[in-house]
Amino acid sequence: MGLGALQPGHLIVVLVIVLLIFGPGKLPELGKAMGDGLRELKKATGTEEAKDDGTVAATTTTAAAAPAATTATVTPISVVAAPHVCPSCRGSVPAGDKFCGNCGASMEQVSRSA
Repeated sequence: MGLGALQPGHLIVVLVIVLLIFGPGKLPELGKAMGDGLRELKKATGTEEAKDDGTVAATTTTAAAAPAATTATVTPISVVAAPHVCPSCRGSVPAGDKFCGNCGASMEQVSRSA
């Protein structure tokens, strides 16, 4: 007997419980709601693109499809975005963090003095 969580016997038990809770009349509505939720999740993550007619088309981006950059533009890093140094452990802490990720020291005094 396998130890997997999604064995056919387990899925049948879950289906029977769902059928008892929601009833046979609510199952199509439940399935539609789950499908809509998954579609919205995929749309939000950008893995699929929904069309106006209700169909879903997968979008993929490849390196060959991206246009080659002819000139590189370099933007200077502002002082605000530069990482800070922790006063306790001398570790690098990203700007905007309130505590050091290495030792947990407060970064309030570093941001006030900068």
